Amino acid sequence: MRSLLVHSLIVIISILAADSAHGQGVMKFGEEPEAEVDTNLLIDAQVLLDGKPKKDVTIDVVYKGETIKSTKTKSDGFFELVIGFDTLVSLKFQEEGYVTKIIEVDTRNMPEEDRVRGYDAGLFKLSMIKQDETTPIWLYKKPIARFVYDPVSFNFVLDRQYKKEVKKSFKEINAQPDVIKF
Repeated sequence: MRSLLVHSLIVIISILAADSAHGQGVMKFGEEPEAEVDTNLLIDAQVLLDGKPKKDVTIDVVYKGETIKSTKTKSDGFFELVIGFDTLVSLKFQEEGYVTKIIEVDTRNMPEEDRVRGYDAGLFKLSMIKQDETTPIWLYKKPIARFVYDPVSFNFVLDRQYKKEVKKSFKEINAQPDVIKF
């Protein structure tokens, strides 16, 4: 009897795991009616302040200028978001007294044949910095990093060319480049 129960649980878990791997779901974009989209990109990351977990940082998912989803970091600094395919969104990290940072996530231009499973952007760490009169705020008006789909590695990666551009803009004013860490 016990072995039948264990076998049944394994079958149920396998079915649920296979179904969730397709990541089908619904995401609401602003005031538009809900539209079914593939929700296959997991953003699982940690926000830090001086190398320590930073709780209660707000992360807004911005689509076409409107916040469509929002979350906060937990006490360990971690948060999770799921992003749909065929979209370009910005993740906006903000808290009063700190520099707002933006990361762009581009799930467009992904081949259909690569959309059959879930993806993970990789566990990254983003450091918050306190805002003061010496902070070059204008550098943070555009994203500090961009995730894109790489058909060679079959995964989402940091856009290397964009990363070089960000580093260059920081170096031009002799500031420490501010990019995310893995």
